[in-house]
Amino acid sequence: MKRTILAFAIPAVTSMVAPAYAANVYNTGGQTLDVYGRVEIDATNAGGNNSDSDKYTTDTQGDMTSSARLGLKGSTQINEDVSIFGKAEWQVAGETSDGNKFKTRYMYLGADFGEDGSVSFGQQYTPVYTSLVSTIDIFDQWGMEAQGGLYGESRQSGLAIYSNHYGPVTVQASYQFHNEDGTDVTGTNVGETENDVQNNAYSAAAVYDTGIGLNLRAAFANQTFENDAKINTYGAGADYAIGNLYMAFVYLGARADNGASSNSETNIDSYDLVGAYNINQYRLYTGYGVQRRSGSALTDAYEAVSSYKLGVEYNITSNALTWVEYRHNNGDLDTNYASSSDFNYDDASQHLGTNEIAVSAQYNF
Repeated sequence: MKRTILAFAIPAVTSMVAPAYAANVYNTGGQTLDVYGRVEIDATNAGGNNSDSDKYTTDTQGDMTSSARLGLKGSTQINEDVSIFGKAEWQVAGETSDGNKFKTRYMYLGADFGEDGSVSFGQQYTPVYTSLVSTIDIFDQWGMEAQGGLYGESRQSGLAIYSNHYGPVTVQASYQFHNEDGTDVTGTNVGETENDVQNNAYSAAAVYDTGIGLNLRAAFANQTFENDAKINTYGAGADYAIGNLYMAFVYLGARADNGASSNSETNIDSYDLVGAYNINQYRLYTGYGVQRRSGSALTDAYEAVSSYKLGVEYNITSNALTWVEYRHNNGDLDTNYASSSDFNYDDASQHLGTNEIAVSAQYNF
């Protein structure tokens, strides 16, 4: 997945942290510029499809693919108390069969006011991710299946975020502006019809550092759409690090109302537990994620995700690594909706094979 750079030291505000391998190409007069990137090769075995017919498909690759990223991150000191910063990052697919897909991952700028906190504007992660969900994002290839379709799972455009620290407590609050393509923010089917316009969204999160390696976390988000549709997302979690051991748990839930006069509610409840252990240049890690869906908008409640994962990572050098990951999903396919033209049919259960394995390598610069 998105893989945190340091699995045992996940910052509360990750969107402002440069990768550890970034090269500083300019640093003078209070101005800095870092350039970083990576190339990754993934060989995956799709395993068996978790459906009983050819009607359904998965996004498991079952092939060898490649991708590359390039990022820029800079800052300028205005005075003793104020600096401005910006970040841009892009990714491109390596295979012609993928149409050499090019996408923007990050694009934001902001200002840091020291003890008064910082603000940033643009495409970035929400506080739900940076302060909560990021703690279980420790997998190189997979992970976070249980959060599919929830507001904190992906980066969002048009975000304004405020962040600050108050002793052992870190807080974040955000506002997301009007979005013409609601499918970009609602993700998988949480009761919304396709192409609904998001009027706005806001979120808030807090992290309490106990000082003994244990962090306690909570987050909330609200989205409103045209046709009186709305989604409330909320969650809590904890992570603990001691020596070479790291553990984290996150609960994230959503309550969606598509604005219909009846049978309008879809509920999602996700649970994710992960653990990792470092042994010299190796990292051993595992996790289990489950997502359950229910509500009056569904004909039947079902378990979209029940995913077990195992991984072994070997750090060849400080900027080159390789890994093997295995994933097994027992989730049920969504049979509540007849066609993708009626609903955002990007269902989490459609994206998982019953057994999958990946062998990958990555070089960072």
